[in-house]
Amino acid sequence: MKLSIFCAAVIFLGLPWKPVNGQIDFNEANAAIVAHEKGNQIRNAIDKKSFKINAIRDLSSSQFARNMTELQFIQAFLEKKDVISTKLEGQSYVKCLADVSRYYNDLLQVSSLPYALQMRSSFGRFDGLVSPSFTWKLEYLGVYELCDSVTRDHADVPFDTIYCTEHFPFDGGIYVKRGTCYPATCSNDELNVIFNSIFSELGLDALYGTYFTCVRDIPWTWDAIFVVCLLGFFAILILIGTIYDVTHRPPRALPTDKQINEKEEVEYQNDKTEALEMEEEGTRGTSDHHDGPMKHQSQQQLYMSPEEEADLEKEQGQAAAALGTNSRRDKVGFKDRLDVLLRSCSVVHNCGKILSAKTSSSSLSALNGIRVLSMFWVIWGHSNQFLLIQRLDNLKYVVDVIAPKFWYNSTQSGTYSVDSFFVLSGLLVTYLTLKELRARNGRLNWFMYYFHRFWRLTPTYMIVLGIWTSLAVHIGTGSDMEEYYAADSAFCTDYWWTNLLYINNLVPYNWVLGGCMGWSWYLANDMQFYVISPLFILLLFHRKSKNLGLTTIGFLCAASCIITATLTGYYGLPVGKTIQPYNNRTEALEPYGSSTDITYGKPWCRIQSYLVGAFVGYVLYKHMYFQKIKMYWVTNVVGWVLAIGIMIAMIFGLHGTSLTDPLPQWFAAVFAGTSRFLFSMGVGWVAFACSIGYGGYINSFLAWNFWTPLARLTYCAYLLHPAIIFQFLRTKKTTFHWTLPEITYFFLANVVASYVLALCLSVLVEGPTMGLERAVFRPRKRELVISADQKKTIK
Repeated sequence: MKLSIFCAAVIFLGLPWKPVNGQIDFNEANAAIVAHEKGNQIRNAIDKKSFKINAIRDLSSSQFARNMTELQFIQAFLEKKDVISTKLEGQSYVKCLADVSRYYNDLLQVSSLPYALQMRSSFGRFDGLVSPSFTWKLEYLGVYELCDSVTRDHADVPFDTIYCTEHFPFDGGIYVKRGTCYPATCSNDELNVIFNSIFSELGLDALYGTYFTCVRDIPWTWDAIFVVCLLGFFAILILIGTIYDVTHRPPRALPTDKQINEKEEVEYQNDKTEALEMEEEGTRGTSDHHDGPMKHQSQQQLYMSPEEEADLEKEQGQAAAALGTNSRRDKVGFKDRLDVLLRSCSVVHNCGKILSAKTSSSSLSALNGIRVLSMFWVIWGHSNQFLLIQRLDNLKYVVDVIAPKFWYNSTQSGTYSVDSFFVLSGLLVTYLTLKELRARNGRLNWFMYYFHRFWRLTPTYMIVLGIWTSLAVHIGTGSDMEEYYAADSAFCTDYWWTNLLYINNLVPYNWVLGGCMGWSWYLANDMQFYVISPLFILLLFHRKSKNLGLTTIGFLCAASCIITATLTGYYGLPVGKTIQPYNNRTEALEPYGSSTDITYGKPWCRIQSYLVGAFVGYVLYKHMYFQKIKMYWVTNVVGWVLAIGIMIAMIFGLHGTSLTDPLPQWFAAVFAGTSRFLFSMGVGWVAFACSIGYGGYINSFLAWNFWTPLARLTYCAYLLHPAIIFQFLRTKKTTFHWTLPEITYFFLANVVASYVLALCLSVLVEGPTMGLERAVFRPRKRELVISADQKKTIK
């Protein structure tokens, strides 16, 4: 078991696999999947008796094994440099070879020159190529700052220095990384050619294939400059909007007994659908991906929920009718539209709305708690998962000691957090659309239904994608950072349009999960579900076809479960802690083989959770407008016990599984087909019971005002948090040592950083783009003149 998990981990840490177009994608579904492709190859290399022979040979011949061996290698290098120089004569490698030789000569002097000693001291150290097989550590980064400061600390250094990561073969396609320091006159290719030529001359076949990646200043490309200019444009808008809002904010008048005139703009919606700011969810990653919800932003108030807006409009309408106030409708002019746009760009205005903990009289407040806690679960899972694939120095401890613990199943089962988001999304879309259809006698502006959703999500989404693919590489420096981002950028250059159209979970079809910006697979699924939702929502709305609508939901849900189970069984996909597939059918899939996403991000396998939410949304709609649902306390208790029990069973039920003793294949298929449906039923019950008043203390906790501002930021936090974690790890100059206090601090730091930057992103991009929509589609305004006495009557 340990060996197989080690095989999966070293694949990631050693970076031995490079998919088509160089794309390297890490997410919640990949760790076990990639292991299938390389697992047998690695196991064979380690299990063979030749592994011990190879290790002993490497120990005796490697330049890294021991100090004496390293000295011998340097001497051999200097002896062979003339031979290599002759072979490379007339090529650009000669200058690099001369500088490396100068460094080695200065290091071998009786009194080594200080600059050469400092360069050598910055190297990463380990006990030879046998060491990783016992420690499961494949990164030895050395001291980056020592190499970087050589030129500054020593006036006699004959060249500038540069920190490089040396990747040399371990066995079975695995590479071990070591931090080194070499002359900056050497390029990656030059170091590769020179050292592999030396290894060939010395007969060090075990080291042949070594390659270098050096940390250099990365040139700015047009797309990175464009993203910076775009962010600068938004920043200027924010500055102008904030100044306008502060200077044009009306003064507060003290209440008097005299009649006062107060203008209250009540924006009439051209289409009530524009008030339906459906909450967008997203996850991990997982992580895997990846995923987070979005708070309502209506035309009346940027961060007011539809329920709050409906209550406000109802109160104002009743007040106007009861008091006999005269109202007039005027066409909105350019100045009014400009006022809306500028105020939506104000930091003061937007932060006030976002960070307000005020809740409405809505019965759906508990959804805020579910949403935020699910997002925390996503970040916790990704914080652990991303560490397992890079910068971890005690992987063996995590596998041997931590992973077998019962509580750690909550990390390994973190992908269920995405299903929570799907449930909430289906619930809100169905409930709020039915509510609006009822208010408008079954008529809806379907263009605005789709356009509003697309506009609500896409600008912020595309900005983050641009930052990830072109700008992030310029933020900080780190080992292999340029190579990581180059792979992502190359893929996104070809397939960014699939993200724009929300089909990146389908195009390219036989691909790894998510494609460009891998965790965005959730957004593609959710948009696709939103597009087809009217097909069953309209059936549910009409009395004569409601049974057909319920049948449609049930049929689609059953079909999703059956398809998932069938695909799992046919391709032999494992479940639980098992990573070895039951057959080799996935190996025939091109171009990724067993790394191909077959079920995890495909809409026909994930729609079951969304449909559960849609059913709950319909039941809540019937409860609110037709027949109140009342339950005996026994029914309520049984419902809660079943819901909590099912969710716990799905999360912890496979704790006893192992790599060496897999479950029967039929059980794996059935579990894969039904587990997400069952977990979603549990989440649906929690949302339903809390919304109709049967949640008790659980509802009090989930509806806590503390969750309200965090819920408004969850969409942006979902988009940003994987990039934040990766950026931290890729710029980290040392490895991470896993302990429970350290991973807890790491998780909390990621939560805080994700939500702080989410606030910045929301104010910078979301506010102005939503303000633009409101300014363009804002139809009319009504001005009410209400006296002070009338205001008291209203209250």
